[in-house]
Amino acid sequence: MTDTIYNEFQDPTQQFLTEPRAFCYDLATQLISAAKDEAADNWYDHIKTTKAILLLLFTWNFAARETKKLKIEDVGNLIRKSRDQLKFLGQFSIESVDDSAWAVIETVFSSFKTLLGQTGASKALSLLNPQLFVMWDTAIRKRLKKELIPGIGNGEIPGNYVTFLKGVQRIIKEYRIPEKLPQGSIIAKKIDEYHYVRIIMQKNTAQQFIPDRRRGSGST
Repeated sequence: MTDTIYNEFQDPTQQFLTEPRAFCYDLATQLISAAKDEAADNWYDHIKTTKAILLLLFTWNFAARETKKLKIEDVGNLIRKSRDQLKFLGQFSIESVDDSAWAVIETVFSSFKTLLGQTGASKALSLLNPQLFVMWDTAIRKRLKKELIPGIGNGEIPGNYVTFLKGVQRIIKEYRIPEKLPQGSIIAKKIDEYHYVRIIMQKNTAQQFIPDRRRGSGST
């Protein structure tokens, strides 16, 4: 049976904003904007860019063992090492990305994954280019790999993430996602928010109503 999660796609903004950490992404985005204002084309090298990634990961990927070991200088070096590739990818969105970019995406993701892990890498890259990169995590991979985007595993290799982005690009077209969002929406970010609302938040809500068998089926 085909997964129907995207049949019901709608703007996830209001539901996503009920997540207590939602504002942390906004704060990280504000740091990126400040870096661009202060350093123009050199914003990748700005300390505020590094701090933005750390803020995002310390709040949205705090449980990962890679996050617990992060040092500010290591994150800064990672961004500088990937700067030219990130600049090249800055011309693309998830809708426009083409065959000229996939190999570069795989290389960049590989570098970020080495330091940040497969989930942390997607979050950091999304912050640096929210038009192109879509976040994922274990729960999202587990849901989508069954039917909608097979071949992504649990993100063990960088090529899995390229497969994921290609799958998201296809889904955006097939389900006419832009038509279901307000004009000017950042499609890649809204896809991520929808995944979070439908796969993670709704699962957590459902679990609140599972009876505790240790106390009897009538427990709440």
